[in-house]
Amino acid sequence: MSDPIEILERRLKSTLTQQQDPRGLHFFCQVGGSYDALGIVTLQISGNGRALLSWRQEDDSDLWSLQLDPSDMLKFHGLLLANPFWSVTPARRPRQGEEINVHLRVSDQVAGTYNGIQFWTNDLDAYPVLRQLMTRLSRLMRTLSEDVISFDELEKIRA
Repeated sequence: MSDPIEILERRLKSTLTQQQDPRGLHFFCQVGGSYDALGIVTLQISGNGRALLSWRQEDDSDLWSLQLDPSDMLKFHGLLLANPFWSVTPARRPRQGEEINVHLRVSDQVAGTYNGIQFWTNDLDAYPVLRQLMTRLSRLMRTLSEDVISFDELEKIRA
């Protein structure tokens, strides 16, 4: 029996080489929380290229949806493989100061497996993989939202 992480990595690699269809893969990222002035930002990208970005802040909410080009999906899977967030294990701990909470998860619904982590923005200093991935994801979210969403704390990071 293979390790769930190995299954996910093999599946992502097989989509890059186009040996397997990416349908059934799903990426999820949630940044912030109800305690935070930022609110809650959620990015979901399905294997077939559907991207959904939502932002909920107090009583307001915004939603952006689009279909990614197949070549962009390949780039995204390459981004995940180049920055394997599932390879790090930040310690569970309470919030310190004005940190922002982040959840990342990737799943393969075909294989019935997933991997996810939860961390705080101060953990980005200790884990370059997370810092690099979150820098790219924050740019993606800002672009998809047409500059409505800006992660000031994340954008200070230099990968």
